[in-house]
Amino acid sequence: MQLTGNSQIRTIVALQLGAAVVVGLILLAFGKTFALSGFIGGLIAAVANGYFAHRSFTHYRAQDPQKIAGRMFGAEIQKLIITGLMFGLAIVTITPLSIGALLGSYLFVQVAVPLIVLVIEDRQHS
Repeated sequence: MQLTGNSQIRTIVALQLGAAVVVGLILLAFGKTFALSGFIGGLIAAVANGYFAHRSFTHYRAQDPQKIAGRMFGAEIQKLIITGLMFGLAIVTITPLSIGALLGSYLFVQVAVPLIVLVIEDRQHS
């Protein structure tokens, strides 16, 4: 069983953090509320994925696939709970808040960055 290397995982999480900053800066053109909301949404995605990666791949050993699957499943459930808590905290504490910018940035950082990394790596291997 081969999993993505730790350096690739670190790269994706670091790029997600960078993307959160970039999204926030781009949304600054639409106002501070959009910029802060976008940054927070991207940050939620990056932090949650960083937590998942840490829980899943720290002390990784490919000796028992059932333990690996259980560990990843548990980490994913924990990530979802943490994500929900962070969204709830953001919605309750940040005023004013743009829900559209918050969720849109979260989705962008969650999906676009890993997809871009995979496309770049695929082109390098072709």
